[in-house]
Amino acid sequence: LHKISHLEKARHSPHVAQKRRARIRRILQTTLEIVSRDGRESLTLKRVAEQEGLTTAALYRYFASKDALVAGLQRALISALADLTRRHVEKAERWAADEGLGEKDQALLAVVVSGFVFEEFSRAAQVEFGILSSDLSSPEHSLSDREAGRVFDTAWEALSDLAARLRLGEESGALRAGEPSERAVALWAGLQGVVQTRKLSRGAPERIDLTRVAKGLVAALLVGWGAEEEAVNRMVELTDKHGF
Repeated sequence: LHKISHLEKARHSPHVAQKRRARIRRILQTTLEIVSRDGRESLTLKRVAEQEGLTTAALYRYFASKDALVAGLQRALISALADLTRRHVEKAERWAADEGLGEKDQALLAVVVSGFVFEEFSRAAQVEFGILSSDLSSPEHSLSDREAGRVFDTAWEALSDLAARLRLGEESGALRAGEPSERAVALWAGLQGVVQTRKLSRGAPERIDLTRVAKGLVAALLVGWGAEEEAVNRMVELTDKHGF
């Protein structure tokens, strides 16, 4: 009994947990490399295990199925995008506080920056963005309900950050009253739709400037939710000028 108790403590010790997290990160990195190079159809647990120097049975200790592995990668990418957005928003907020911007402008700036980071990520990291959005924006169900639910839970946490920024916009008086969560979904869905047309515009980029379309969409939604058009345009210009 003493040995069993000691083993259970060891399994849950900080050192063991840290090693497990590091291994999971390496597995997800290998998965991303395979999908980036050869496409999602080429992904198998056996291939990932071989590149990681593991047996397939050993890989099952971390991911019980290919669905779980793909979902794990999607959750990691969503979390990474959410962290990236927070860093850019915090940078903009520090600058706005130093410059003495009013509460309304600060609230609008945070939302504008959030939308622009999403568009920039979709452009600068197209493989990662494709993996991230493949199950969130497609009508096809390529993941099991259980794994899709876990991906949605992570995505909802990220959308909750955006909803909180929209709520601050309402509380500051920059936006009229509304449901922040619904607005967050509307903003995300609109941007998702715009960036998904990148393949369409690739043959004639001079006809369709998707970055300009995305920025115009963010501005139009904010004005539609009660923001002053002049204030929104100022925040858009500031975001571009200072690279938030």
